[in-house]
Amino acid sequence: MDYQKIANEIEKIARNAGQLILQKEKLVIKEKSDAANIVTNMDIASQHYIIGECSKLIPTSSFYAEEEDQRELGEEFTWVIDPIDGTTNYAYDYKHSCISIALLYKKKGVIGVIYDPYLDECFTGIEGQQSTCNGVPIQAGDHDVGHALVLFGSSPYNKELADVTFENAKKLYLNCRDVRRSGSAALDICYVACGRVDAYYEERLSPWDYAAGQVIAKQAQVKMMGLKGAALDYTKPIGVLFANQRCFEGILKIVGE
Repeated sequence: MDYQKIANEIEKIARNAGQLILQKEKLVIKEKSDAANIVTNMDIASQHYIIGECSKLIPTSSFYAEEEDQRELGEEFTWVIDPIDGTTNYAYDYKHSCISIALLYKKKGVIGVIYDPYLDECFTGIEGQQSTCNGVPIQAGDHDVGHALVLFGSSPYNKELADVTFENAKKLYLNCRDVRRSGSAALDICYVACGRVDAYYEERLSPWDYAAGQVIAKQAQVKMMGLKGAALDYTKPIGVLFANQRCFEGILKIVGE
């Protein structure tokens, strides 16, 4: 299969989905489990569009998507989809959300595409190729721990992790240049991949949040791991660390494995 050709088509799908979610005159917001975990009618519309278009590319593929419990990791090709990553940002018109689409082959990420419609930036990773943003090659930065800018996620659906999360955020703040919290894990990973920040850490993250970003980060020379021995295998939510090569070990010591 020609992964470059497929990636080009995924980019078109992601861009179209991005334009779709910008049309939200009649936004409907519903809580899934609690006030922190919401879904909008545009999440559903975006997911339906993406699945419909990706099905045309590989008719026999499976889908592992955030909404509507459509989650099957197939033995051959599987699409892992977050139709809007950063839904809370989106609902508040915070303008920092994205479309995230990954393609797995035999449960290994081979293509990742993440599109930010607000900045019109499309990050793409293809197995064996340098990752790009709007076609321009990207690569992780080279700051050491003391000069690192670090993004962290607060695992808002798992607030029992608040103590460890914010204790580690404080340690990162005291030992690094500064910290940030953006509300979009997929874009956080892309920002590590292109050197806008040096690391991203979160205590619990779902597979659709990191699947596309993992491919993009890997092909941009980012080091990554699941915390507490967890594998980045898309089967369950896990803690994650993504960082540039120079500061990875130092950040890992701060947050603990």
